[in-house]
Amino acid sequence: MNKNIIRIALFAVLSITVFSCKKEDPYSEGYDINLPAATVTTISEEAPFVGSQIVLTGTNLNTVSSVAIGANTFKIVSQYPDSMRIEVPRVVDAGALTLMNKYKREYVTVQMLKPQFYPAVVTSWPAEIQRGKAFIIKGENLDLIKEVKVNGKLSSIVGSATPTQASYATAGIELGETAVIEVTPKAGEKQSSPELPVIAPINTYLPQQSIMLWDFETPPATTEGWGGSPYTATNGPGFFGKEYKITSPAGNGWNGCYIRLTNNNGGNGFDLSAYNKPHITFLVNTYGKKGYVNPAITIGGTESDKHFTGQGGQYSDNYMISTEGWEWRSYDLEAMGWPDIKGKLDKIDMWFRGGNVGESDEFVMALDQVMITDGPLTPTVSWDCESAHGTAWSIAATGSAALQGYNQGANYAHITGVSDGWNTKLGQASWQVPALSAADYSNGIWINFLLNTGDKEGYFQFDFGQGWMHFTKSMGYGDDYKFVPTQNQWVWRSIKIVPGQGDLANFDPSQEFTMGIQLYGGNLANGTAMEVNVDYFIFTTVPLDPNLKPE
Repeated sequence: MNKNIIRIALFAVLSITVFSCKKEDPYSEGYDINLPAATVTTISEEAPFVGSQIVLTGTNLNTVSSVAIGANTFKIVSQYPDSMRIEVPRVVDAGALTLMNKYKREYVTVQMLKPQFYPAVVTSWPAEIQRGKAFIIKGENLDLIKEVKVNGKLSSIVGSATPTQASYATAGIELGETAVIEVTPKAGEKQSSPELPVIAPINTYLPQQSIMLWDFETPPATTEGWGGSPYTATNGPGFFGKEYKITSPAGNGWNGCYIRLTNNNGGNGFDLSAYNKPHITFLVNTYGKKGYVNPAITIGGTESDKHFTGQGGQYSDNYMISTEGWEWRSYDLEAMGWPDIKGKLDKIDMWFRGGNVGESDEFVMALDQVMITDGPLTPTVSWDCESAHGTAWSIAATGSAALQGYNQGANYAHITGVSDGWNTKLGQASWQVPALSAADYSNGIWINFLLNTGDKEGYFQFDFGQGWMHFTKSMGYGDDYKFVPTQNQWVWRSIKIVPGQGDLANFDPSQEFTMGIQLYGGNLANGTAMEVNVDYFIFTTVPLDPNLKPE
């Protein structure tokens, strides 16, 4: 073999060895491999209807990670090297498709997609418009509306529209005695409402203080029923602390009443004259069986009882309740048939009776947290603390520490540390919260949670993803960027949230959002030992805390 050939071969090997030791960013411009980009040669339908599927053909389509027009992303249904199927989003503009692949190579199609929209049709206008408040329209394809005007002025959408419902604001629009809503769809004919009366805002009020009738932490006052079947009453572990449960081997129909809870507030009765919408609110659990209970209220010495029949379709009650677990219920006392409920009540009873539970059916009815609230609860559970979220927060079992009172469930969230003022975040937790219905929460939004600082002090702040929220003295608890020590007691915090104001100016709870808690020392002195225990974060339309007085 020629020596020159040997020298060339050795040099080549050494060169490969030396240069292969150099680390390169595989996606750098200087990398010597030409990473493939996807290409599109044909689109099966260039004017598809939104929501339909189309097929792209081309090369390297199996490497594509996203397809979009502007900010609107297409769902990838299936993909192969030479073809891929995508779904056209319902909200999308005309334009070229941008394909991005896993090598971060971009390709923009020559073809222009021109989506077609289904006609948006309003089938139900509001009966009136409340001055300054949002209104709701119902119909078909309402997420495909181009614009809405009220008396010729553009109205902004509240939250996200669905195909069947959309909410629009009147804030900032001057309204006379009447108003006309004009809807311009992306496709189809423009529609206008009849002249609608403009009225002062209704259902907007500051709820009165909630009244706890029975939390069952101590055995409730009872009186025997009449004509009932044999039963067993227990006051054991429930949703919060203890429950009150009645069981019987068979329902007694309408033949009698097992037992009655009774509360006359120490002989003082209850004054609901300042209440706007008195509701009886409670937690109920039949443990997969059937049961029934109904309230009886004494007014002016006369007792009358009313029934739970589904609350206008909200619940499935038919003089009988059946659940697989704990459920919150709120019933409008005035709508149930007490026209004079907004006044002085002598006492309130709850009758455990068979109702429509069959005589051959096992009877089970458990209650917890029976309250009078000034409006429906409309609960949205945010985090029950049964499992951990975030860093530093640990999950502790109920009863594992010397904490008094009750929390919820088997666990609570727990964190300790040493204050460094505002300099260091000691822990955090965050989670997703489903959208809060603008209609359901139109009167107000409250965030409630159980708090226990042990025998120390503590503090955290809320993070709603779009704004911070601190606990100050103005919220009714005396907290001043640090919690008033709870002395080992579990206590409620019910905090009103006002989106669009202050630090929450950009917070929109009508769309799914991230909620978090950030632990800081706050106003605690540097070096102070801290402890924070929390449980059961829940959004409601009225405060859960029975000790919180109205502002």
